[in-house]
Parts: sequence; structure tokens; C-alpha cells
Amino acid sequence: MRRRSCLHRGRCLFAAVTLLLAAPSQADAEVVISASGTSAAGRPIAVQATLSIVGDLLTIDLVNDSTVDSRDAPDVLSSFYFDVVRGNPRPTLAYATASGQVYQVKAGSGNDVALVYHPQTFTPGAGSSDLRAFNPGDASWQFRAMQPSAAPFFGFGLGTVANAQFQPNGFTEAIVGPSGNSFINFAIDRGDADISPVGVLANKDLVRNRATFTFTGATGFSNADISPDGAFGFGTTPDSILLAPEPTGMSLGAMALVLIGGRWYRRRTTR
Repeated sequence: MRRRSCLHRGRCLFAAVTLLLAAPSQADAEVVISASGTSAAGRPIAVQATLSIVGDLLTIDLVNDSTVDSRDAPDVLSSFYFDVVRGNPRPTLAYATASGQVYQVKAGSGNDVALVYHPQTFTPGAGSSDLRAFNPGDASWQFRAMQPSAAPFFGFGLGTVANAQFQPNGFTEAIVGPSGNSFINFAIDRGDADISPVGVLANKDLVRNRATFTFTGATGFSNADISPDGAFGFGTTPDSILLAPEPTGMSLGAMALVLIGGRWYRRRTTR
């Protein structure tokens, strides 16, 4: 279907968005949430999140599964909203680990440079990086418990951009780093080799293809309590939003978040 969205900068664009969901086949199966569509830069984007609870530990594997290399900011995955719900209250999750392979991506003929990142420190070479934001100003992935009554209507969020328009459920400059295009650092791109970026992605430090996050505090909860809904933000503001719908007895339906005149609207399927 074709959705129209207006960014907070006043630019309007049209994006054909197909939202897909792979639901668990049994009560204790890991939960796979996937969505695909077209980015604000006009390229196909796709994402998959796999969530599972084992004992006290919640694990999230977040993958930029697009069919083409990421080229510009709207093509890279920069936030994910999710929920674990069984009545009230939700679990009190504690951020344990975040990891992925970081590359400084070079425009033109330059080769992408593999880096190992630990908060505020880069070392040349391939290897797993520590993507967890520990302190205000750590320019990596922040975790927050959210207000599910406000957009985008989920209890938890991960992000590496200052998406202030989601307040009270946004990520702030104090966490993800200074203002400007550096917000896009540590977003998840898609590529098997050099991605040849354009625009603000040139010389940025991006996570290649996937990142894995873990949280403690899930004791007493199971995979059956993980919501099959998820919201995925791409780009710096974010520029593009994909929302995976909740399945119903009648149809998976379709939902989207659309920014119109500074307000967020959510269209839900009915049971």
C-alpha cells in the first residue's frame, strides 16, 4: 500500500510500505518481527528482530535485512521499539550487553574500515564492538523504558538517534551524542563489502548488518509474553518508520505511523 508521510523538517514524501510479520508457531517459540518497505531515500528496506527469553535473560537480535546496500541515512536502522507484556507491571529490564561489527564507511573509491569500538575508543581491526551506551554522551545504543500510552505505543525502546519528536518516548542528545549528522553513528547498515555511501553517511561509523542486545530482569516472563508488534526507525530523525502489526483472528492487516503537522497518528486493525 502507499503511505504518505511528512517529516518534521517539512519535507513530504511517498513511500510504498509492505509490513510483514512472522509470528511464533508455538507458545514458547522465539518471536520474530519483520517489516519491509521503501525508505525516504527511495530504496527498499527490510528489517528483522528476533526476541527470546531464557530464564532471566531477554535477547534481541536486530538485523538490517534490506535487499540492497544502505547508501544514505534513511536506509540505516537506528531505533527499535518493543514490548514484553503479561498484565501489569512489565518486567524491570536492565541493559546487559550490546554488540556488533563497526565499520567506518567511505564514500567513492575508499574502502570501508573495520573498527573495534568500546565506549569513546576506536581500535582498527575486525571484531565485536561494545555498542551499549553506559553514560550520557555515549554515542551508541541507548535503552529506555517507555510510556506505552504515548507514540509509538511500546513499553521499551533502543535507539542511537535523537528522535525528539517521539517525546516522551524519544532518545535525547545527552545520550546519543552532540547535535548534527553525527546522530547516525552506530546505526545498522546493510552491506556485504563497501557500501559506497552518499550524503551524511560518508565517514560515519556504522554497524554492519546486525546487532545483538541482552537484558536481565525477565524472570517470571516467557516468550509467550513478548508482543509480536514492533516499531523500526530508519535514519536520523527517524526519516522512515516501519511498524509491524499485531496479528488478529481475521487478518494481519496493516498499520503505519505517519507524522502529519507535528502529530503522530496510529491506525490499528480491529479484532
